[in-house]
This record gives sequence, structure tokens and C-alpha cells, in this order.
Amino acid sequence: MGDTSKGRLGIIAGGGAIPQLLAQVCETQKRPYTVVGLEGQADRLADPPALWIRIGQAGKCFQKFHEDGVEAVVMAGKVIRPGLVDLRPDWRTIKFLARAGTRAFTNRESVGDDRLLRLVIAEIEREGFTVVGIDSLLSGLVASPGAVGTVLPSQRDHHDIEIGFAAAREHGANDRGQAVVIQDGVVVEREGAEGTDHLIRRAADLGHGGVKPVLVKTSKPQQDRRADLPVIGPETVEACIASGFRGIAVEAGGTLIVDKKITAGLADRAGLFLYALGDDLSGASS
Repeated sequence: MGDTSKGRLGIIAGGGAIPQLLAQVCETQKRPYTVVGLEGQADRLADPPALWIRIGQAGKCFQKFHEDGVEAVVMAGKVIRPGLVDLRPDWRTIKFLARAGTRAFTNRESVGDDRLLRLVIAEIEREGFTVVGIDSLLSGLVASPGAVGTVLPSQRDHHDIEIGFAAAREHGANDRGQAVVIQDGVVVEREGAEGTDHLIRRAADLGHGGVKPVLVKTSKPQQDRRADLPVIGPETVEACIASGFRGIAVEAGGTLIVDKKITAGLADRAGLFLYALGDDLSGASS
């Protein structure tokens, strides 16, 4: 298809701020785009999308993209995977299920998010579109190594971060989740299907009367970077503050930070460190 960097972009919009940020970038660059919003998922769009669909209406989505002359597609935002009954697949989605297997929506333990997203990417490409990553479009959001705000992790914090980083990568390698909670050198919680926000709430009582916990979030070692990159933002910091955390560590180069200035300011005012760790387990000030 050639260079798709200037052609019409198709945005499959889930929840959170990322889909709207992508639309704003397209407006700034005067790049044509088509937003398809996922019903019950996309919640931060400033304007109505060109089309609303259920997750099970792949055919309707592809038809709109073809009609509009979309060349590249980006999947953006949080998506809660529905059960098979709620999916109510159209004929095009049924063809996808024939290849992927219904277990993708009946047994999440057997088909993790990474595997499912790889199958979805392959299906989009089967339609002739090029799938691109959010980080290639919003490079300014990618975390750089080092402290994001002014609060620096202590030597003890660095010890916990390194242990948590290794545990999060191992957890991700099993396609179970992207984040863990570590407290005093011990992994006490791991992210499940409910996501990071639920993980933070589960750990709410850990810091009372003892060492406060740390949230560590990384990409999965095997994941396709065109989908499901870790994202944090003001809501993540606020949740960690409410649950009594002492810090957040993310993967430099592999995590998106939304509203970085606001996010860092919230962390600074609460005395919470926000730190991006590189693959060499170190970080220089950013």
C-alpha cells in the first residue's frame, strides 16, 4: 500500500483520553480521519464518532473504513472484553471467531489479551488496512527514563522497583496482565482481567500501619506494540494516592503518560514518586 503516514486514519475508539488525543493530532496535522466508537466503551470523545458499533460488529466497522478510504488503523483506549452472549457477532465477526475460536470470549484464561489482540490485528490487516501503534502517532506521550516529577525514589524504592519490574514482566509473559503491586520487596498483588484500576483498589489497605506499596506497570515482553501499550495518567495517580501508595514505576519507552504535566503535578503534591525505568534497570533524569 506504500506510505500510510499521511493517508486517512481509522481510529477504533475505546475508553479514556487517547482516542480524542489522536483526533486532535489529526486535526493539527490536517490529516483525514474516521473515528469508530465502541458502544459502552468510548467515553471521552469530544464529538460524536462517524459511527458507533458494538464490539461484535466488525463488518460494519470495516465497511465504514472502506467507504471512507481509510489506509491505516489504530486501536486506542480501554476496552472491556465482552462475553460471547453480549458479543452478538455479525457475519464478519463470526468469520473471525471461526479462526480465533469462541474461547477468546468464553475462557479468558486460555486466550489472554495479547493473543486476542494479535488475532484482531491480523484480521484488520486481512481487510487490507495497515495497523499502526499509538506510540508512532503520539510519540510525545512515551515515557522517558527517569523521574517524571520532582519526587525521587529512595534506594529502598529502587530495590522494590527492580523486583516489581521483573515480576511484572514475568506476569506479562504469561499474558495475565501488565502490572503488579510490591511492598517491602514482596509482590503482594498482580493485575487480573479487571485491569489496573481494580488492582490499585485491591491494594488499598496494604499501606496502613506499614510500608506503603508501589505500583509497577510494564508492557508484556511478547506483546505487539501496536496494541495495548500501558497507559497511566491523572486518574492512575489519584487512585494510587487514595489507596495509600508511595510511588508508581513504569517502563520507559513502553508506557504512555497522558497529561504528563498534570499527572506529575498531582504526584508531586502528594509526595508520590513517578518513575520510568529502562530495560537496563536504570533511569536518567528526564
